[in-house]
Amino acid sequence: RIRALLQQLPPQDCDERYCPGLAEEERKQLRAFSARRRREALGQGLAGPVPGPCHGCPCRKCGRRLSKGDPGISASRLGEHFWHPSCFCCHLCHQPLLDLIYFQQDGRIYCGRHHAELFRPRCASCDQLIFLEECIEAEGRRWHPEHFCCLECDVPLRGQRYVMRSGRPCCCGCYDSLFAEPCQACGEPIGANSEEATHQGLHWHARAACFCCSLCRKPLRGHPLTTHRGRLFCSESCSLGRDASSAASTTSDSSDSAFVSAPSPDS
Repeated sequence: RIRALLQQLPPQDCDERYCPGLAEEERKQLRAFSARRRREALGQGLAGPVPGPCHGCPCRKCGRRLSKGDPGISASRLGEHFWHPSCFCCHLCHQPLLDLIYFQQDGRIYCGRHHAELFRPRCASCDQLIFLEECIEAEGRRWHPEHFCCLECDVPLRGQRYVMRSGRPCCCGCYDSLFAEPCQACGEPIGANSEEATHQGLHWHARAACFCCSLCRKPLRGHPLTTHRGRLFCSESCSLGRDASSAASTTSDSSDSAFVSAPSPDS
């Protein structure tokens, strides 16, 4: 429960004591932001039976009608409306609001976390709101500029190439040494700056010397291929051990093809 409460109501969103790294101007902005939210949006739902005058009123979320005496929840900031207890949840994450604490915006209720994110981006590294004019955006997430670092060695990645690992950036050096898949042909890691071909869960450098027929060495990029005992071939005849140049047919009946991925983009 405590973990869920901290997730819904991050203390760093309203108390500068949980944000020791903030500059004084950021602290001022956080104080003003928190005060405005408490004044304009914060409320606590009231649980109780639906009163007689509200018999037949629709639930604000699902629209199903509530009868007199049914358990319901009201929210004073949103007028004379009622919710089913299971419907009193955040508009974005759909989680039930613990202790019925809500923030309202444009007639909708939110948990504290997602209400704050309507107005300020949140750093994917430190989980604090960003009050700087500048931040780094990558893969749909945002970071304080000083927090956009390699997940392994902490080297700053602003303006550098990187690879995303489980939603976190990794420098090319750490990726190559720790995460790069080995090429099935040459055995060397397929680095972040290399094109990669994959087929049936296996990996190759996309270059002609590696991603080619195991018998005749014909490059396979962009061409049909077939597999036999984990090896790649350009045709059925090559997979049976006959040189394609001397076979009656050199066209594979297989429609299999490999997926080729380009090097990781710049940040």
